[in-house]
Amino acid sequence: MNQAKIEFRKVRDFGALLNVTFDYIRKNFKLLFKSNLFIASPFILLAGVFMGIYQSSMFSFAYDQDFESIGIPFLLAMVFMIISYVIITVVTYSHLMLYKQSETGAFELDDVWQMAKKNFFLIFLTGIGYSFIVGFGFIFLIIPGIYLSIALALIFIVRLEEELGFFDAVSRCIKIIKDNWWFTFVLILVVGMIQGFLMYALYIPNYIMMFVAAFTGIDSETSGINRILYILTSIISSLGAMLYTISTIAIAFHYYNLVERKEAPGLLAQIDEIK
Repeated sequence: MNQAKIEFRKVRDFGALLNVTFDYIRKNFKLLFKSNLFIASPFILLAGVFMGIYQSSMFSFAYDQDFESIGIPFLLAMVFMIISYVIITVVTYSHLMLYKQSETGAFELDDVWQMAKKNFFLIFLTGIGYSFIVGFGFIFLIIPGIYLSIALALIFIVRLEEELGFFDAVSRCIKIIKDNWWFTFVLILVVGMIQGFLMYALYIPNYIMMFVAAFTGIDSETSGINRILYILTSIISSLGAMLYTISTIAIAFHYYNLVERKEAPGLLAQIDEIK
Protein backbone atom coordinates (compact mmCIF):
# COMPACT_ATOMS: atom_id res chain seq x y z
CA MET A 1 0.00 0.00 0.00
CA ASN A 2 1.46 3.36 -1.09
CA GLN A 3 1.80 6.03 1.57
CA ALA A 4 0.28 9.42 0.88
CA LYS A 5 2.82 11.97 -0.32
CA ILE A 6 3.88 14.68 2.06
CA GLU A 7 2.58 18.14 1.17
CA PHE A 8 5.31 20.74 0.78
CA ARG A 9 3.50 24.04 0.26
CA LYS A 10 1.79 24.26 3.61
CA VAL A 11 1.87 26.65 6.58
CA ARG A 12 3.37 24.84 9.57
CA ASP A 13 4.13 25.90 13.12
CA PHE A 14 7.31 24.91 14.94
CA GLY A 15 6.08 21.51 16.08
CA ALA A 16 4.66 20.68 12.68
CA LEU A 17 8.00 21.48 11.01
CA LEU A 18 9.81 19.07 13.31
CA ASN A 19 7.16 16.42 12.73
CA VAL A 20 7.23 16.70 8.92
CA THR A 21 11.03 16.60 8.90
CA PHE A 22 11.18 13.27 10.70
CA ASP A 23 8.11 11.99 8.86
CA TYR A 24 9.90 12.62 5.56
CA ILE A 25 13.00 10.79 6.82
CA ARG A 26 10.90 7.88 8.10
CA LYS A 27 9.00 7.47 4.84
CA ASN A 28 12.09 7.80 2.66
CA PHE A 29 14.76 6.41 4.96
CA LYS A 30 15.82 3.43 2.85
CA LEU A 31 16.52 5.29 -0.40
CA LEU A 32 17.71 8.48 1.33
CA PHE A 33 20.22 6.56 3.44
CA LYS A 34 21.30 4.37 0.52
CA SER A 35 21.79 7.40 -1.74
CA ASN A 36 23.92 9.28 0.77
CA LEU A 37 25.91 6.17 1.68
CA PHE A 38 26.53 5.22 -1.95
CA ILE A 39 27.56 8.68 -3.15
CA ALA A 40 29.20 10.25 -0.08
CA SER A 41 30.77 7.20 1.60
CA PRO A 42 34.14 7.31 -0.27
CA PHE A 43 34.80 10.81 1.07
CA ILE A 44 33.46 9.98 4.53
CA LEU A 45 35.75 6.94 4.57
CA LEU A 46 38.79 9.01 3.59
CA ALA A 47 37.93 11.67 6.19
CA GLY A 48 37.72 8.97 8.86
CA VAL A 49 41.01 7.37 7.82
CA PHE A 50 42.98 10.62 7.90
CA MET A 51 41.34 11.75 11.15
CA GLY A 52 42.27 8.41 12.70
CA ILE A 53 45.87 8.84 11.55
CA TYR A 54 45.90 12.37 12.97
CA GLN A 55 44.48 11.31 16.34
CA SER A 56 46.85 8.36 16.70
CA SER A 57 49.78 10.63 15.80
CA MET A 58 48.79 13.11 18.51
CA PHE A 59 49.33 10.47 21.19
CA SER A 60 52.63 9.29 19.73
CA PHE A 61 53.99 12.80 19.09
CA ALA A 62 56.71 12.44 21.67
CA TYR A 63 58.06 9.31 20.04
CA ASP A 64 58.44 9.64 16.30
CA GLN A 65 56.08 12.26 14.90
CA ASP A 66 56.80 15.81 13.81
CA PHE A 67 54.35 18.65 13.30
CA GLU A 68 54.14 18.20 9.53
CA SER A 69 53.26 14.51 9.77
CA ILE A 70 50.47 15.39 12.19
CA GLY A 71 49.15 18.49 10.41
CA ILE A 72 48.82 17.01 6.91
CA PRO A 73 46.43 14.17 7.93
CA PHE A 74 44.32 16.69 9.84
CA LEU A 75 44.06 19.03 6.84
CA LEU A 76 43.20 16.14 4.53
CA ALA A 77 40.56 14.94 7.00
CA MET A 78 38.98 18.42 7.04
CA VAL A 79 39.01 18.66 3.23
CA PHE A 80 37.34 15.28 2.77
CA MET A 81 34.82 16.02 5.52
CA ILE A 82 33.85 19.33 3.88
CA ILE A 83 33.42 17.51 0.56
CA SER A 84 31.28 14.91 2.37
CA TYR A 85 28.97 17.59 3.75
CA VAL A 86 28.65 19.19 0.31
CA ILE A 87 27.76 15.86 -1.28
CA ILE A 88 25.26 15.03 1.48
CA THR A 89 23.61 18.41 0.91
CA VAL A 90 23.46 17.78 -2.84
CA VAL A 91 22.10 14.25 -2.46
CA THR A 92 19.50 15.20 0.15
CA TYR A 93 18.15 18.15 -1.82
CA SER A 94 18.20 16.08 -5.03
CA HIS A 95 16.16 13.40 -3.29
CA LEU A 96 13.75 16.01 -1.99
CA MET A 97 13.27 17.62 -5.40
CA LEU A 98 12.64 14.23 -7.04
CA TYR A 99 10.12 13.36 -4.33
CA LYS A 100 8.33 16.66 -4.78
CA GLN A 101 8.22 16.35 -8.59
CA SER A 102 7.08 12.72 -8.73
CA GLU A 103 3.41 11.82 -8.64
CA THR A 104 3.79 8.93 -6.20
CA GLY A 105 7.03 9.81 -4.41
CA ALA A 106 8.65 6.66 -5.84
CA PHE A 107 11.94 6.73 -7.74
CA GLU A 108 15.26 4.89 -7.85
CA LEU A 109 18.84 5.38 -6.71
CA ASP A 110 19.94 6.10 -10.28
CA ASP A 111 17.44 8.98 -10.43
CA VAL A 112 19.03 10.51 -7.33
CA TRP A 113 22.50 10.00 -8.79
CA GLN A 114 21.57 11.73 -12.05
CA MET A 115 19.92 14.63 -10.21
CA ALA A 116 22.88 14.94 -7.82
CA LYS A 117 25.33 15.18 -10.75
CA LYS A 118 23.16 17.89 -12.26
CA ASN A 119 22.98 19.89 -9.00
CA PHE A 120 26.52 19.39 -7.69
CA PHE A 121 28.26 22.48 -9.05
CA LEU A 122 25.29 24.72 -8.29
CA ILE A 123 25.32 23.62 -4.63
CA PHE A 124 29.12 23.65 -4.45
CA LEU A 125 29.49 27.18 -5.85
CA THR A 126 26.55 28.39 -3.76
CA GLY A 127 28.29 27.00 -0.68
CA ILE A 128 31.44 28.95 -1.53
CA GLY A 129 29.42 32.14 -2.02
CA TYR A 130 27.51 31.54 1.22
CA SER A 131 30.78 31.00 3.15
CA PHE A 132 32.32 34.15 1.68
CA ILE A 133 29.35 36.41 2.51
CA VAL A 134 28.84 35.03 6.02
CA GLY A 135 32.58 35.01 6.71
CA PHE A 136 32.83 38.63 5.54
CA GLY A 137 29.99 39.52 7.92
CA PHE A 138 31.70 37.84 10.86
CA ILE A 139 35.09 39.42 10.17
CA PHE A 140 33.86 43.01 10.10
CA LEU A 141 30.74 42.92 12.26
CA ILE A 142 29.69 39.86 14.26
CA ILE A 143 25.96 40.59 14.32
CA PRO A 144 25.53 40.84 10.50
CA GLY A 145 27.45 37.58 10.22
CA ILE A 146 25.04 35.85 12.58
CA TYR A 147 22.04 37.35 10.78
CA LEU A 148 23.27 36.30 7.34
CA SER A 149 24.26 32.79 8.45
CA ILE A 150 20.61 32.15 9.39
CA ALA A 151 18.92 34.10 6.61
CA LEU A 152 21.04 32.51 3.88
CA ALA A 153 20.56 28.99 5.22
CA LEU A 154 17.63 28.89 2.76
CA ILE A 155 19.78 29.73 -0.27
CA PHE A 156 20.33 26.17 -1.49
CA ILE A 157 16.66 25.27 -1.69
CA VAL A 158 15.84 28.73 -3.06
CA ARG A 159 18.26 28.27 -5.95
CA LEU A 160 16.98 24.77 -6.71
CA GLU A 161 13.28 25.53 -6.38
CA GLU A 162 13.17 28.99 -7.97
CA GLU A 163 16.15 28.62 -10.35
CA LEU A 164 17.59 32.00 -9.39
CA GLY A 165 21.12 33.29 -9.81
CA PHE A 166 23.26 33.57 -6.70
CA PHE A 167 22.73 37.25 -5.89
CA ASP A 168 19.03 37.09 -6.74
CA ALA A 169 18.79 34.12 -4.39
CA VAL A 170 20.51 36.13 -1.64
CA SER A 171 17.93 38.91 -2.02
CA ARG A 172 15.13 36.35 -2.11
CA CYS A 173 16.33 34.73 1.13
CA ILE A 174 16.45 38.06 2.93
CA LYS A 175 12.94 38.88 1.69
CA ILE A 176 11.52 35.53 2.77
CA ILE A 177 13.19 35.58 6.17
CA LYS A 178 11.92 39.07 7.03
CA ASP A 179 9.87 38.99 10.28
CA ASN A 180 10.73 35.30 10.69
CA TRP A 181 14.44 35.44 11.52
CA TRP A 182 14.04 34.41 15.17
CA PHE A 183 11.67 31.60 14.21
CA THR A 184 14.29 30.33 11.77
CA PHE A 185 17.10 30.73 14.30
CA VAL A 186 15.30 28.67 16.94
CA LEU A 187 14.35 26.00 14.39
CA ILE A 188 17.96 25.62 13.20
CA LEU A 189 19.20 25.64 16.81
CA VAL A 190 16.78 22.94 17.99
CA VAL A 191 17.28 20.73 14.95
CA GLY A 192 21.04 21.19 15.32
CA MET A 193 20.84 20.09 18.97
CA ILE A 194 18.85 16.97 18.02
CA GLN A 195 21.33 16.25 15.25
CA GLY A 196 24.27 16.81 17.58
CA PHE A 197 22.82 14.50 20.24
CA LEU A 198 22.40 11.70 17.72
CA MET A 199 25.88 12.33 16.35
CA TYR A 200 27.35 12.12 19.85
CA ALA A 201 26.44 8.43 20.02
CA LEU A 202 28.68 7.77 17.01
CA TYR A 203 31.57 9.57 18.70
CA ILE A 204 31.46 7.41 21.85
CA PRO A 205 33.84 4.72 20.45
CA ASN A 206 36.29 7.45 19.50
CA TYR A 207 36.13 9.03 22.95
CA ILE A 208 36.70 5.63 24.57
CA MET A 209 39.73 5.04 22.36
CA MET A 210 41.20 8.45 23.22
CA PHE A 211 40.61 7.82 26.94
CA VAL A 212 42.28 4.41 26.83
CA ALA A 213 45.24 5.72 24.85
CA ALA A 214 45.74 8.67 27.20
CA PHE A 215 45.81 6.57 30.37
CA THR A 216 47.56 3.42 29.16
CA GLY A 217 50.25 5.01 26.99
CA ILE A 218 51.52 4.00 23.57
CA ASP A 219 54.71 2.07 22.92
CA SER A 220 56.32 0.66 19.80
CA GLU A 221 54.52 -2.66 20.22
CA THR A 222 51.03 -1.25 20.47
CA SER A 223 51.23 1.92 18.31
CA GLY A 224 50.32 0.03 15.12
CA ILE A 225 47.27 -1.61 16.70
CA ASN A 226 46.18 1.67 18.25
CA ARG A 227 46.44 3.43 14.89
CA ILE A 228 44.17 0.85 13.29
CA LEU A 229 41.67 1.20 16.15
CA TYR A 230 41.77 4.99 15.85
CA ILE A 231 41.08 4.77 12.12
CA LEU A 232 38.14 2.38 12.65
CA THR A 233 36.56 4.51 15.39
CA SER A 234 37.12 7.69 13.37
CA ILE A 235 35.37 6.16 10.36
CA ILE A 236 32.39 5.33 12.59
CA SER A 237 32.40 8.90 13.93
CA SER A 238 32.63 10.35 10.42
CA LEU A 239 29.43 8.56 9.46
CA GLY A 240 27.73 11.11 11.70
CA ALA A 241 28.00 13.51 8.76
CA MET A 242 25.02 11.69 7.26
CA LEU A 243 22.88 13.05 10.08
CA TYR A 244 23.25 16.44 8.40
CA THR A 245 20.29 15.34 6.28
CA ILE A 246 18.04 16.21 9.25
CA SER A 247 18.80 19.94 9.26
CA THR A 248 18.89 20.03 5.44
CA ILE A 249 15.35 18.65 5.21
CA ALA A 250 14.09 20.85 8.07
CA ILE A 251 15.38 23.98 6.31
CA ALA A 252 13.73 22.91 3.05
CA PHE A 253 10.32 22.45 4.65
CA HIS A 254 10.76 25.75 6.49
CA TYR A 255 11.38 27.46 3.13
CA TYR A 256 8.07 26.16 1.77
CA ASN A 257 6.40 27.16 5.03
CA LEU A 258 7.68 30.75 4.80
CA VAL A 259 6.78 31.11 1.13
CA GLU A 260 3.27 29.82 1.82
CA ARG A 261 2.87 32.25 4.72
CA LYS A 262 3.91 35.25 2.61
CA GLU A 263 2.67 34.38 -0.89
CA ALA A 264 0.33 31.36 -0.51
CA PRO A 265 1.17 29.65 -3.83
CA GLY A 266 -0.20 26.34 -2.56
CA LEU A 267 -3.50 27.90 -1.54
CA LEU A 268 -3.82 29.73 -4.85
CA ALA A 269 -3.16 26.48 -6.71
CA GLN A 270 -5.93 24.76 -4.76
CA ILE A 271 -8.34 27.63 -5.58
CA ASP A 272 -7.46 27.30 -9.28
CA GLU A 273 -8.20 23.58 -9.14
CA ILE A 274 -11.65 24.28 -7.68
CA LYS A 275 -12.40 26.76 -10.47
